[in-house]
Amino acid sequence: MTGDNDEITALDPETVSPGDVDTEGLRAALEREDNLVRTHAARLVSAVAERDLDSVEPLVPTLVGALDDDRIVVLRESLVVLAAIAEDSPEAVREAIPSLCSLLEHETPLIPALASEVVRVLAVERAEWFVPHVGELVTAMETEPTDPTAGGADAFSNDAEPRAHVTDVYREELRRQITARTVVANVVYEVATIDPESVRPHASRFVALIEDGSGAVLSASVCAVNMISEANPEAVENAVEPLCDRLSVPDRAVQVHAVSALGNVGDPTAVEPLREFADGDAPLDDEIRSLARTTADGTADDSRTA
Repeated sequence: MTGDNDEITALDPETVSPGDVDTEGLRAALEREDNLVRTHAARLVSAVAERDLDSVEPLVPTLVGALDDDRIVVLRESLVVLAAIAEDSPEAVREAIPSLCSLLEHETPLIPALASEVVRVLAVERAEWFVPHVGELVTAMETEPTDPTAGGADAFSNDAEPRAHVTDVYREELRRQITARTVVANVVYEVATIDPESVRPHASRFVALIEDGSGAVLSASVCAVNMISEANPEAVENAVEPLCDRLSVPDRAVQVHAVSALGNVGDPTAVEPLREFADGDAPLDDEIRSLARTTADGTADDSRTA
């Protein structure tokens, strides 16, 4: 077992075993100023974790500190190990949440994707841990994936094989961006459900996302607006038109939350869109049709007596 930094750099991540290096030696190497030493140490930690995850759990505070590193390899390996530890010991990784939320905006697509995987693992059982970080999560939701294929392979226009390779790499980067954004949106959905007050300060941002979002981002935004509308309908009065426009989205959760939010806000301009939705040809179940009709009738009655 070795702990000397020079001896650690001599170890091969492909063959290293947990008994070849001690925790303190890895910790010291991860904290060295030398970029090569830190990068090599991160690879070693990841390799050791694959063979004996428990042996690297004491390194969690150091790995969390490494999330501020400027080396992509250090970030990558630290996030992979933290995700693995979080599966069995989420409490041990809780301290990483602020750094994870910051990394969701990292410029290298791989890093937000890996950070979002740790976020996903932690949020499965403990979504409430992310309540203090709603603002950062919404920012990640607002960040549109960039299309890395746009013009990127043009330099290889006369060489099919390199062009295809570059296009595949860029498409994988785009997939990672979309995956990370979806994970974040799902966490926001859960947070909005368990703590509506935490999402209320971001009401206008959710309304904008209802107008422009799709998929999980749209679903989370409509859910958040609905949760906000239950106690503070005035905070989402400007959501009426975008909610009406989204009634036709073939997503049951979006439809239910949109109808409920429109009922909570009580704007009479929603009556006709709700009735058209309820009586239209879209394949809706009876519960949603009934909810839409009841909401439209109730809103109309309230507007007449106001």
